[in-house]
Amino acid sequence: MIGAGPGGYVAAIRCAQLGFKTACVESWISPQGEPSLGGTCLNVGCIPSKALLDSSHHFEHLCKHAKDHGSTASNLEIDVAVMQRRKSKIVTTLTHGIASLFKKNNVT
Repeated sequence: MIGAGPGGYVAAIRCAQLGFKTACVESWISPQGEPSLGGTCLNVGCIPSKALLDSSHHFEHLCKHAKDHGSTASNLEIDVAVMQRRKSKIVTTLTHGIASLFKKNNVT
């Protein structure tokens, strides 16, 4: 298999489950300099974008809708560094999850 994106890693795992000797080649390198499974979607695309959108939706809710529930706050701020750390933690958790699935299913 070439590529450990959403299609590649699923195909690699399934091939291994069917008894094929399976290897998966991925070129992504994490910001820490380590190989990172998951392809564009997981590393810099869909998943990171959705994590940041989720954080911004929480902020928007506090600013515009919390009052409807009896909650008020003032001087709200966005801490982009915290948002980025949360996003990075999500990406790391998911990429390590793929690595664990590869190990469990004997994918090289």
